[in-house]
Amino acid sequence: MAQNTGVQSKKVLIVEDDKIQQIILERIINQMGHTVIGSSSKGSQAIESALRIGAVDLILMDINLADDVDGIEAAKEINKHRDVKLIYVTSSDDPKHLERAKETDYVAYLTKPISKESLESAFAKSFTNSSS
Repeated sequence: MAQNTGVQSKKVLIVEDDKIQQIILERIINQMGHTVIGSSSKGSQAIESALRIGAVDLILMDINLADDVDGIEAAKEINKHRDVKLIYVTSSDDPKHLERAKETDYVAYLTKPISKESLESAFAKSFTNSSS
């Protein structure tokens, strides 16, 4: 089923340490008409992937990852080198995480479990004023 958000197909990198969540997110993204071009479970891998893969339009970023680089640190490092849209998808509602996340230029901070509707809304918000 194709997307109806008015957003052209985007290339998405998923950074999520839970394999089942990765699969769920990928399925939703595909249903929305977008393409997952990579996934990572570690912050250090996310940085490497985002910098190596040139055509990333958006990153879905978990905060708690499988190594010592969390999603917020990874986002900060990626933002130093790339201008890419960022949506946090996390199970953490810790106010400290939200405060740290504000140091990055994110579009949405979604808490799990997420719905297709909330993800569609975040995508629309990400690309509403974008010419890409």
